[in-house]
Amino acid sequence: MQSPTYRDIIEDKITEWQNNLKKLEEEAQKAPNDKKNDFNAMIKKFRSTIATATVDLRTLDKNETAANTMETKEQILAIFRSIDTDFPKSKDKTPFML
Repeated sequence: MQSPTYRDIIEDKITEWQNNLKKLEEEAQKAPNDKKNDFNAMIKKFRSTIATATVDLRTLDKNETAANTMETKEQILAIFRSIDTDFPKSKDKTPFML
């Protein structure tokens, strides 16, 4: 079996973040009115963070070469961790093959 590429792992992670964001949006809809502003601010922050991370991750993948593979891997992992630790109820799930 062929191992996943950085691109595959990155796209899986972006999908995971988007799904978590949808869950957060669903929670916000069910939240009491006094909590909705907090939820909406958090959602706006995460949406922006995910958008920036998506661009950064895709750029890292595009610019990855045999000479900078380890450096690229560390940068990808740092971005993954930065979002995973900030997401509420998020599990730190570093992709196995990375």
